[in-house]
Amino acid sequence: MSRTLASPSRTIVWRRNLLRLGTTSALLTGLALSGAPAQSSTLIRMEGLTPGELRTEAFVLDRSQTVRIEAVGAEHGDGKGLVRRTLEKYDLASADDQPWQGNAWILDARTRRVVWELRRVDTDHDSGPLRTYDGTVRLGPGAYEAYYANFPDSWRTVSQQGGNKSWFSFFRNDDISEKFRLTIVGDGSRLPKADLARARSDYDDRAIVSLRRIGPSSTERAGFTLDRPTKLEIYAIGEEQSNGQFDYGWIVNADTRQKVWELRYDSSEPAGGAAKNRMERRQITLPAGRYGALYATDDSHDPRAWNSAPPYDPEYYGLTVRLLDDDDRRFVRSQDYDVAPSGSPVVALTRMVNSDSKSSGFSLNRPADVRVYAIGEGVGDHMADYGWIVNADTHARVWAMKIEETEHAGGAEKNRMIDRVVHLDAGSYLVYYVTDDSHSYEDWNAAPPVDAEHWGISVYPARESDRDAFEKYVERRDDSALASIVRVRDDENRTARFSLDDDTDVNVYAIGEGSDGDMYDFAWIEDARTHRRVWTMDYGETEHAGGAKKNRQVNRSLRLSSGDYILHYKTDDSHSFGGWNQDPPDDPEHYGVTVSIARRRR
Repeated sequence: MSRTLASPSRTIVWRRNLLRLGTTSALLTGLALSGAPAQSSTLIRMEGLTPGELRTEAFVLDRSQTVRIEAVGAEHGDGKGLVRRTLEKYDLASADDQPWQGNAWILDARTRRVVWELRRVDTDHDSGPLRTYDGTVRLGPGAYEAYYANFPDSWRTVSQQGGNKSWFSFFRNDDISEKFRLTIVGDGSRLPKADLARARSDYDDRAIVSLRRIGPSSTERAGFTLDRPTKLEIYAIGEEQSNGQFDYGWIVNADTRQKVWELRYDSSEPAGGAAKNRMERRQITLPAGRYGALYATDDSHDPRAWNSAPPYDPEYYGLTVRLLDDDDRRFVRSQDYDVAPSGSPVVALTRMVNSDSKSSGFSLNRPADVRVYAIGEGVGDHMADYGWIVNADTHARVWAMKIEETEHAGGAEKNRMIDRVVHLDAGSYLVYYVTDDSHSYEDWNAAPPVDAEHWGISVYPARESDRDAFEKYVERRDDSALASIVRVRDDENRTARFSLDDDTDVNVYAIGEGSDGDMYDFAWIEDARTHRRVWTMDYGETEHAGGAKKNRQVNRSLRLSSGDYILHYKTDDSHSFGGWNQDPPDDPEHYGVTVSIARRRR
C-alpha cells in the first residue's frame, strides 16, 4: 500500500480564516468551538476507566496561566516493594523505569511534547499501589491533549542461571481501576475531538510524509523528491527491543538504494509507556534527490489495540517527516516509490512458494556490475529461503545470500533482504533460489515483508549503461562430455555407457550425499566387459559441495584404458534433486555425475 505526501490544504485554509481574527488570543478562542466562557472551569474530567483503556480529551488555553490538576493513578506492584525487590533480584531495569498501571499526562498539541506526567511528579502514597496528586502546572497559550492509560502489565519473563526460565506475576490490581481519575481546572475551554486535528495544524502543516495509524501486519510508503538540499525533522514512534524491530520506519535514497535513516533501538529513546515503545525526533539534511519513506508493523501493539502501556503520543505512532522552513515547500515534490529496483531484471525468480526450487541463467559478454535484489527467510544464523549465483562453466559459487549480510525486509523479523552490487567477469552464470516448507509467497505463517511480490531473487544491471553487456543464457553443449547422469532424484539407480578408443585421461565431476565416512548418493564406473569397478566415489576423496555439510563433491582426473564402460549413479530415499531435506549444493543442476575428456594443460 502506498501513501502520498501529507496534504495541508484544509488546515492552511482554516488557519488563514482564523488569522483574520487578528490576534493569537482570538485564534485560540476560535479553537474553543464548544462556546464555553473564558473563566475558570473544569477542562478535563476522566473517571471510570477500565483495564486496557486509553482515553484522550483536549482543551484550549488562550493565555499563559497556572492550571490545577487532581489525579489518582497507580504504580506497578502491590505497593509493598514487590516490583523493586524482584527487579533487584534478577538485575533487571530500575523500578523507576517501569510504566505505571494507571498513568496520566498532558501533551502540547503543537509541539507533540509532554508538558506534565503523573508518574514524574511528587505524589502522595497512602497504602497499596495508589498514588494521588493535587497540584498545579504552568502552561502557555495553546491546545493541549490529556491522556489517561489504564494498562496492567502483569507478566514478566526472566532467565536464571543455568538457562532455566521462571515466570512471575506483578501484582495486578483490576479492582482499583474504579479509583483512577484525572481532573484539570483552568481558564480555558474544552476542545471537541472533531476539532483536535485542526489544533494540531501547526505541527501537521509542514509534514511532507505522514505514515500514521497503520494497521497490523502492514507496510505503507510514500515517495518524495527534493530539488535542493533540505533540512528536515523526522518524528518516529514504534515498537523495538534490543533483539528486534517490530514496528519501525526508514527512509531510502531511491537512486543509490541506500538507507539514509532508520528507527533503531540503539539510536532511539523511550517513547513512554511500555519499555518497547521507542521514539526518535531528529533533524537531518538530505541532498537533492529522490527518496522513499516506509513504515512497517507486525501483528500486535498498535493504535488499533495496544497490548501493553501505549506511548505518550499514540496518535503519531508511525513516521512523520516535516519541513523546518515553510519556504522549502516549493522544492519538494510528491512521487510514487517502488521498493524494488527500477528497470527490467535479467533474471527474476520471484513469488517463490513453499518447498520450491528454481533456476535461471544469464551471460555477460564483458565484465560488469550486477545488482542482486533478494528477499527470503532467515532464522538464527542461517537462511531458510535464499538464493545464490554459480559460474556455469566452473560450477563455483560466486555469490550467496548470507544472513549476516542481510537486513530486515519488514514484517516478521525473519523476513530478510539484500540489495547489493556484485562485480562479475565475462561468462555465463546460473541463478538459484530455494525455499523450505513454510513461510513463503501467499502462505505466510508470520507477517509478510514489505515487498512480498519479490520473495525470491532478481538480478538487474547495476547501471542501465551496462545493459548491453547482458545476453540470454544458452546452455552450452559440452563436446568433451562422454556420459552424464544429472538431476538425479530419490531412489534412482541410473546408468550411461561410453567408450574409449585409446587410453585417455578423463575428468569426473560428481555431487552426492555423504556423512561420517559413508556415501548415500554416489557414482561409480564399471568396466563393461569384466564388470569390475575402476572408480568409486569414496567419501575420503570428496570435499564440501556447498549448502548442507552432507553435500559432497569430487572433481578429479582419472586415466582409463581403451574399452567400454558403464557409468552408474545411485540415490537413497531422501535429499536429492527436487527434494532436498537440507540446503542443496551450490550446483544442484549437476547433482549426479558427468565424465568428460580431461582438458590438456597448456
